[in-house]
Amino acid sequence: MNHLASAGELVAAKRFGEAEGEILRALSDAPKNVQALNLLALVRYKLGRLEEAHATYREIAGASPQDAHARRNLGLIALKLGHVDEALPELEMAVRLTPGDERAWSYLGYAYAKKGEVVEAAAAFRRAGQDALALELEHAATVRRPPTPLRYSAVPLRDADRSGVTETRSSRTPAIGGRSKTAVGAHALAPPLPPPIEDAARLASIDIPPEVAAEAARAIEATPVPLLAFVLSRLGQAPAPTIPSGALRLAISDEAHVRADGVLAGAGNLAWHPAFRRSQGRHTTERLGSDGARFFRLTGTGDVWIAGTPSRWLPVSLTEDVLYVREDRVLAFEGTLSWETGTVPGADVRMLQFRGRGVVALTLGEAPIAIKVTEDRPTLLAGARLVGWVGRLVPHGAPVTAGDADVAPFQIACQGEGVVLLDTPRG
Repeated sequence: MNHLASAGELVAAKRFGEAEGEILRALSDAPKNVQALNLLALVRYKLGRLEEAHATYREIAGASPQDAHARRNLGLIALKLGHVDEALPELEMAVRLTPGDERAWSYLGYAYAKKGEVVEAAAAFRRAGQDALALELEHAATVRRPPTPLRYSAVPLRDADRSGVTETRSSRTPAIGGRSKTAVGAHALAPPLPPPIEDAARLASIDIPPEVAAEAARAIEATPVPLLAFVLSRLGQAPAPTIPSGALRLAISDEAHVRADGVLAGAGNLAWHPAFRRSQGRHTTERLGSDGARFFRLTGTGDVWIAGTPSRWLPVSLTEDVLYVREDRVLAFEGTLSWETGTVPGADVRMLQFRGRGVVALTLGEAPIAIKVTEDRPTLLAGARLVGWVGRLVPHGAPVTAGDADVAPFQIACQGEGVVLLDTPRG
């Protein structure tokens, strides 16, 4: 505690090199102290060692996945390092965890603009309170031409931590490749990134609470796991994701679909409608979900909280992925995803197909199994255990002879290249 108090005073005096030494001494006694790690990341950022600052925030996010500030700062530093594809999911997670964080929305708008996503950038800037910039981007997207160039040569960074650091960015900075001329204009208008993170002036006097108290005071929210990371973990090629102990909050700005038995609460200006299956882009007259577990379509703006059976559910995030999953294994999904309903040909198994970018909440067995399928090794599956698949797989009812119809252990065959996900028996 004494080392951290001294480090706070040194940070306030802008003696960042000396502050780092005090923080490292504190961490030698308490390596997992989140307050010390946050302060270390800030100091390394101020010293211009962005890669080290990035690694420290990654460590914080790993220890506290629901820490929205760590996610926001990871996104900020990734942007400064030019890693836009890495920044996007971190900033999207930050605004999901703290929808009122205008700075995170501003960073997200900048990231979308760098990618040429003009409409998404305008929406993010509007959430950040930067209406003038959002209007110009929206106008540019409508008329399909670059917005009016900035009329000054450099823009100072907003100095949120009042540390006296000032940076500038030329308005003639070339745009990173986009999809159209509009994307170029969007990048030119994207505001310079403000410095992070914490208010350095407050760090000298902050009364650092025990870590346990800090965690207890923070609302527990489930953090979606990237779909690829989940699949790789089930293949034994990546660490297993943390099974959420809290609830998933979906921030709805347009629509979402939720299963009745997975909903905990809803808030805001939301309308609830019966949800119907969809085929070839059109809704049918058949309700989505089974009796007792019907889906509802939510429209409007607000938040809804989702949770499944403890230790047996997981929210996964898709980033231009394609996921096929059993209908009865889905608890909720965001309206940003494209989706269709269908069945496995020759087998009575209802499936949902998801494409694009968004979150799907899954209900699972105790320890899902993943099996890789290749062209030269078609795979037979027990239909009752199928959860879903990713990749270029073609499933169909397994052929059986008439005499084996009552005793065959497999009901589905898979061909192609991909990974199938299977449930273990439920206790």
